[in-house]
Amino acid sequence: MRFNRTLLSTIMISSLAFGAAPALAQDQKRTEVADMSAAIQRDLGLSADQVKRVSAQQERAIALDEQLQKELGDQIAGTYFDIKSGQLIVNTTDRGLLEKIKGAGAQPQLVQNNLKQLGLALHALGGPDTANADKREVVKSESKFAALGLDPVSNTVKVTATKEQLSSAREELAKYGSLVSIEVVDALPEPTINYMDGGDAINGTCSAGFNLRNPSTGAKFLLTAGHCVNAGSMLKGQGPVNFGTVLESWFPTFDDAIARNQNTGYWIQGPWFDSNPSNGSFHSFSGSTDAPVGTIVCKAGKTTKFTCGTITIKDEDVTYSNGDKIYNMTRHSACVEPGDSGGSNLSYIGGKFRAEGVTSGASMPIVDGKKRCRAVIGQQNISWYFPVADSLPYYGARYGATLW
Repeated sequence: MRFNRTLLSTIMISSLAFGAAPALAQDQKRTEVADMSAAIQRDLGLSADQVKRVSAQQERAIALDEQLQKELGDQIAGTYFDIKSGQLIVNTTDRGLLEKIKGAGAQPQLVQNNLKQLGLALHALGGPDTANADKREVVKSESKFAALGLDPVSNTVKVTATKEQLSSAREELAKYGSLVSIEVVDALPEPTINYMDGGDAINGTCSAGFNLRNPSTGAKFLLTAGHCVNAGSMLKGQGPVNFGTVLESWFPTFDDAIARNQNTGYWIQGPWFDSNPSNGSFHSFSGSTDAPVGTIVCKAGKTTKFTCGTITIKDEDVTYSNGDKIYNMTRHSACVEPGDSGGSNLSYIGGKFRAEGVTSGASMPIVDGKKRCRAVIGQQNISWYFPVADSLPYYGARYGATLW
């Protein structure tokens, strides 16, 4: 499924490690947190009633988005969820599709640039070659910018550049006209590594993401960020207590990894994430989503705990400060800082959390000598996760691994 999804979404990455459920005595009882909407209310400025309403609206929008992506494919030029109206916005350059989109229950939007035009511009600027979408292969970055992705809200290829890159970016991008837009950041993004409910600490420097299992064999696994671990190494949970061997680790190009639980007598796993990492109250998730731009997402990580924001770009091509590039990332506005890498990122629909991805990196200013999320200086956060929509098909085919 690598790079098979609609090109029209872009995202930046920030690293957090994801992991297994907490280490508990076999007879210990667990009491699940009753209300997780408080973090969404805090970070997005919504009331409890608004969170409930938006959650239901997002559930409908995600289902409708999946339906229209299958039915219309490249005939649409991107989709996004509008949190103010509660509707799925569907871009198209074809006036003949307006009534069909409206009849399906979405809000059509006539735009200037179609998906083919945007895709060609993205590729010309150094975007990924999607010819071998079903195979993984590490490739080097060909982009001159911090990030590159398709933004459905502006109907452009959004180029994220540092202040130092800005002059050359404007000169190079002038020929693309309305096909591109430029965003300026202070510095190149970096993985949020600081080196097992989701969000809990692993290896001392990262956070856990999602527990996986093979329903047929009973084998148990942990999904986390690839930059947090090395293939063949021993992943450790808190204690530090051995969890098991890292079977595969991908970074750069991708940013995910899978470890096999070889200490099942100690580590208990399930469909859980920590709402106050590490060792805080836990909550359950059910299934996964590949939600559209505009959807509320929350992340769990050992440094900044549980924070929420919205998806701002999907399938974004991001280049870190050391030159490593990751494709297919999802950008969002939740706070992420060093140590959060690999942690759980989840959508919130129908009053339930669904797996979305594992934290990869963020754009972080230096405040009092520390790397912090941008909200600390009054700016919108720029964070990224690597989507489970890419990880699950790959590891499912190789190890039979699925979410709980």
